[in-house]
Amino acid sequence: MSDLAEILMIEHVAIRHIRKAVENKPDYEFLVSFHEYLEKCHIEVEEKIVFPLLLNRESEPDPKFREEAGRILADHKLIQALFGNLTKWVSSEDFNNFNSRYPLYFRLLQDHNDKEDAIVFPHWSLITDCKNTDARKEAVNIIESFGKKKYIDLTGMTESGFSYLFR
Repeated sequence: MSDLAEILMIEHVAIRHIRKAVENKPDYEFLVSFHEYLEKCHIEVEEKIVFPLLLNRESEPDPKFREEAGRILADHKLIQALFGNLTKWVSSEDFNNFNSRYPLYFRLLQDHNDKEDAIVFPHWSLITDCKNTDARKEAVNIIESFGKKKYIDLTGMTESGFSYLFR
């Protein structure tokens, strides 16, 4: 049985592959589609499920964890702000700024994901099996609201892989 942190780490691998494929080929339409997944699915799962469960645990062995996790969580706002600027630059036909900052979006996202993998997700092992099962179910609801087919297409996951991870 997979836990939710493992599933998000698999998504991080998919995002890393996407970054390698698109980071030096600015494409606004792709960016809008990708950011929709990021915002309405990946970040939604992290902000509504993972971070609240981790940050609201009564016993935390690492006294610096809450502060570090809070900073990492705040990265979501930076990613959103950069996306907003990229959208603004396309709307105003400022393609120089768009083209030069497009790779920054993916570098910022990768740095953020690497921090989650190293600092946040290892703490998920302290979450009980019951809470992990409920968290996976809630994540499936978020993914289905976004669109399971869009999620599978974007992450490169197979239908059977999805079923196995979220069973």
